[in-house]
Amino acid sequence: MRKIKFAPRKIFEQILEYVVIPTFDLVIEYGNQGVIIVKRKITPYRNQWALPGLRMFKTESINDSLRRIAKHELGLNINPMEKTFLGQYVGRFQTEHKRQDLSTGYYLKVSNKQKIVINPEHFSSYKITKKIPSNMGTMYKFYFKKYRDLKNQQF
Repeated sequence: MRKIKFAPRKIFEQILEYVVIPTFDLVIEYGNQGVIIVKRKITPYRNQWALPGLRMFKTESINDSLRRIAKHELGLNINPMEKTFLGQYVGRFQTEHKRQDLSTGYYLKVSNKQKIVINPEHFSSYKITKKIPSNMGTMYKFYFKKYRDLKNQQF
């Protein structure tokens, strides 16, 4: 994998003003206990429940991005070959230069024997749930509902 280069903050803010950002959000089922959700410390969706996700970097494949997100945000190892596509969502935000993301959501299942270690720069806490909390961002509710629809079709 090639070295990832980050734009200086001033340039990144200009990018946010003019460009749609590709991101991935993960519905990770933890054993049979439920889905891992996180309380965000950063915008957008600050102080709300969310799903783990980040933007894609220029040098990455989709599977590279998914592996990095699971590891960096939750300390989990995933097999991206076992992912299930949930859909896409266009997030439009009033923060960060009216940022717009094109999010792609995937469902993955991991063993509950793996230890969850959240990224303390991005999240204040996590929980495992089968219910959508009321104070969850709209985009994450969308993917959580898609996951529930998928699980209901399997039974």
